[in-house]
Amino acid sequence: MTPFEDRTWLRAAALALALALAGCPRHESSDRCSTAALNTAVLATAQDWYLFADTIPAAIDPAAYATPAALLDAITANARAQGKDRHFSFLTTVTQAQQFYTSGQSLGYGFVQAVRGTQLFVASVLAGSAAADAGFARGDEILSIGTSAADQIPMTTLLAEGTLGSTLSSSVLGTTRVFQVRRVDGSVVQRTATTRVYDLDPVPAVAQPVLSVQDRTVGYVQLRTFVETADPPLRQALRAFQAAQVTDVVVDLRYNGGGLVSIAETFASLLRANHAGDTMYRMHLNARHVADESTTAFGSLAEAIAPARVAFIVTGRSASASELLVNVLQPYLGANLAIVGGRTYGKPVGQFAFEDKDCDAALYLISFQLLNADGTGDYFAGLPDANFKGASCAALDDLTHPAGDPTEASTAAALQWIATGACPTGPIPPAVSSALAAAAAEPPWTFPEAPEPTVAQRHMPGLF
Repeated sequence: MTPFEDRTWLRAAALALALALAGCPRHESSDRCSTAALNTAVLATAQDWYLFADTIPAAIDPAAYATPAALLDAITANARAQGKDRHFSFLTTVTQAQQFYTSGQSLGYGFVQAVRGTQLFVASVLAGSAAADAGFARGDEILSIGTSAADQIPMTTLLAEGTLGSTLSSSVLGTTRVFQVRRVDGSVVQRTATTRVYDLDPVPAVAQPVLSVQDRTVGYVQLRTFVETADPPLRQALRAFQAAQVTDVVVDLRYNGGGLVSIAETFASLLRANHAGDTMYRMHLNARHVADESTTAFGSLAEAIAPARVAFIVTGRSASASELLVNVLQPYLGANLAIVGGRTYGKPVGQFAFEDKDCDAALYLISFQLLNADGTGDYFAGLPDANFKGASCAALDDLTHPAGDPTEASTAAALQWIATGACPTGPIPPAVSSALAAAAAEPPWTFPEAPEPTVAQRHMPGLF
């Protein structure tokens, strides 16, 4: 599995059926929740709803697989080989899914880690987390990790042995780690953090939410992940932009691997004042469910603004709902929309949730593809692609400055494009034709993966 295996879009709709209705027999709970019953349910659900149902092996025996996860891996193998489902379909628990999507919480230290070569850096720290309380900051280099100051393991060893993910693994409440850290100023300090449940802080506060560049007033907003708790602070940010008479917007999605389509719909509508009723996207399903396909329009929201230019800061880990937000706006903004940073991950498809609450089991299955008003949405190799109408600006993710700082490389590039329409370092190379080649390309930063990623870690690569 890759550290960015899932970019889930959870759509709460009537189509999100219970696993029990897809094949679990209604007998005693122990029978209903057995491996055999769940395997039968997973296969029946996939044969009915999987977007790439024609790729499911014709002869597949659910009894031959020791776990539902192993069966799902076999079901999706052909689509995965074609670059269409790079472990996007997955199984989890209802409890864990609700903790992430609804409560907007996770268990861990509360920082995002990024690797370059043999070095591990802190890319982001979530407010109110153990990492924040311990003093971690963006740009810190973690030199070694241990359970105490006396048993530190150098980062070079952890990376060489492939044990960084398990060492950082934070799925157990109360796990303590001691870190040797080199700060951006070069000083070396020791920090201790203990895992706990924390809020994901989906729209973090920034030092300068409204920036000035030439004669333009630019609003800056960062969205870490698309969860229900993002709705109020997004609306609050846009109300502030209204009051400041913002003319243009920078949206920072640099580590955002997706989440709820409903939050993407809200955010898109917040950036399209006076255009309620315009087509936002069309949902494409498999051949069995053509009659269930639908079209969604932009809504009319009191907090909405109509920015002249919108720049999206993205990286190779910006995916799913993040890409959807860009894709649904580009038919309308055209050259007044820009992608800044690097090519996005490439996930134009999403999951429905099939749940059995009695068994605490949830199947997130690739079931739909979303196409914008132009009918485009095939960017499996990422954005920009051949259909992209906006501009693109290549820029570094500069860990030596806070995200949103006007001197941070990606933020500075976004502001220059808004001010002048030109990029300081040229365009992002276009997406290659092969999704598999895109997936194999080595990005500037890689993100460590937990041995068994939580739902939050599937959406926020490098989160621990």
